[in-house]
Amino acid sequence: MGHYPKSEQIKRGKRRMKKIFCMALSAALLAGSVPAYAAEESLFTKTPHTFTAKVGTTQFTKDGTAQPLDVPIYIKDGYVMLPLRTFMQALDADATLAWSNGTKLAEVTLHDFTLTFDINGNRIWAKSSQLPVFGQMEVKDGRVFVPLRDWEGVLKCFSRYIVDADALSWDAETKTAAVQLTELTAATANDTSSVKGTGEAAVFGIPLTERYDDIKSIGGDYFIAEKYVNTAGDILGAPQEYEKQQADWFVLNQQGKVLLQYSNKDVLRLRGFGDGFLRLDKRDGTNMILDMEGNTQFTYSYDDYHDVGSFSEGLARAMNYEEGKCGYVNTKGEEVIPFSFYTADAFSEGLAAVGVELSQAEGEIRYGYIDKAGNWVVEPKYRRAFAFQDGLAKVEDTDRNIGYIDKTGKEVIPLRYREITDFRNGKAFAQEKSGEVILIDTTGKKLKSIITGKYMREHGNGIISIEAEEQVAPGRVEYVRLYFDENGRVSEKDAEWRMRLSEGLAPYQDEKTGKYGYVGEDGTWVIAPTFDFARDFEDGYAVVSKKVTLANGKEDVQWGTVCHPI
Repeated sequence: MGHYPKSEQIKRGKRRMKKIFCMALSAALLAGSVPAYAAEESLFTKTPHTFTAKVGTTQFTKDGTAQPLDVPIYIKDGYVMLPLRTFMQALDADATLAWSNGTKLAEVTLHDFTLTFDINGNRIWAKSSQLPVFGQMEVKDGRVFVPLRDWEGVLKCFSRYIVDADALSWDAETKTAAVQLTELTAATANDTSSVKGTGEAAVFGIPLTERYDDIKSIGGDYFIAEKYVNTAGDILGAPQEYEKQQADWFVLNQQGKVLLQYSNKDVLRLRGFGDGFLRLDKRDGTNMILDMEGNTQFTYSYDDYHDVGSFSEGLARAMNYEEGKCGYVNTKGEEVIPFSFYTADAFSEGLAAVGVELSQAEGEIRYGYIDKAGNWVVEPKYRRAFAFQDGLAKVEDTDRNIGYIDKTGKEVIPLRYREITDFRNGKAFAQEKSGEVILIDTTGKKLKSIITGKYMREHGNGIISIEAEEQVAPGRVEYVRLYFDENGRVSEKDAEWRMRLSEGLAPYQDEKTGKYGYVGEDGTWVIAPTFDFARDFEDGYAVVSKKVTLANGKEDVQWGTVCHPI
């Protein structure tokens, strides 16, 4: 770094060292006394740090604690030179450094952000932006040395740190340089899980077996299993390209009995298709709709329909290949609602949201609702429309206002909100245009205020997240994601399993073992964590898998299902 006249250096150095001491003392006093998050308090904790580097020695400290350094700090062209790796790992132990001796490029990664130090070109890159560089970087004694003066710009690249314009100082009397910064820690960083207990051993429906390479539930106590093979019938593991997929397919009952079986030679894919039906895609391009006994209900190709959706309430959305219009077919493949819609969704509670193109030139689409006879029940006037649940449907008008209507099209919850969630137990979250998130009932009555933030996101099971903001320094705003239920804030780790609850149980990964089990609504382990993978419960069963070592020493994965314990 550059130098002032000696007399001024001494004065500045003494003032700065006094400031360093005061900040270090403040940091010590604050340690262990940071308050827990509350809505009226800071979203972030702020911890000051001071780094010192004494020229001509290996004395490099962080908050008074010596850091590992086996080569001397030196001055080159008026700038204090410090090893790149030493500073970054003192900053954060998780920092990583990759070095290319051929190109003389060093890449430092911290918190998913990477900086590139080009030694030959003497450039520092943050993504596509070049940072200011002072002095000449170099490789010496097997280390990449960077002028300490450059760290002011480098540190500003990491959102985790606040760096003032005068963050660097020099004490000419002691030949000591200092860097001061403030570390930001989101209040959510210390979120802990409330999961307790140990759980019971799982009871299996389909016992764990290496016979299959995947099992998926299709509802109604039925499962589809697949076994990947090549032309010789050897195990491949999961294929990389769908078009090249080679698998034998099986339909299983809840005990694992094979009800139907199809060869990879003829069949590309088998999947559940709703209402107790299967869809079988053949390699010749023919698609077949089957019942659970394997009887063909109807066949179609792309010459007939571009696509057919799953059945819901006895009807399936389909798209005409030539005209690109949507309509509905029954379980026999017969057209029952003409192909006249731009887009169409599945039926729910006797109604389906469909879209029509008002102006082909402008591409304006408006949504409304039809009944199973294809008659308009709610005229198409909405920008977005969602499925009916418990007699209500969420809609959005052309001004991006969201609310709820009933089956007559009447606004039950006025279209005035920025965002709104599904109802759960008669309650929903709604976000005002101001950013305030409130809890409402099915009449639209405000029950309570939750928080004010930027973006509200629905996660299911009554869990939402909000991006809250705080000015952490003049001209600088940072964001943190917070999770809430109707009672208030929940930890991120508890939100993780609560949003996955299905039939009262949620798959969850144990923090200590890394294994998956199932947690109940009260946060207690119900099925002990012993699996390497776990899916949600559906109709009383959940698919799980476990890595095993076979007798021949090779590793494989066993698949099966566990029964709901209640």
